[in-house]
Amino acid sequence: MKNVSIRLREDFMKEAEKLARLEFVDRSVIIREALEKGFSDVRLEIAIEMFSKGKASTSEAAEIAGLSIGEMMDELVKRGVRPNITREDIRGSLEAALRAMR
Repeated sequence: MKNVSIRLREDFMKEAEKLARLEFVDRSVIIREALEKGFSDVRLEIAIEMFSKGKASTSEAAEIAGLSIGEMMDELVKRGVRPNITREDIRGSLEAALRAMR
């Protein structure tokens, strides 16, 4: 792991300290977990934005978000974004299914 210095709001630090005490861990563990979960959300938002703007196919958006194509489609539907399923998406799903079967 690498070390990094960041500035955080006081309320964020207080919340991290509170949670760290509850979990009996160092606050850096809580902050690291929060960042990791946050990155997941950020990846999903970027993927949806790129898909919505036509800059990514469903399969490309799924890859950016770190989701399966089906999960990505569910997320798009949940947000009212209509997924355009392309041949590339179907091919990608089939290839992923074949890899999973091996």
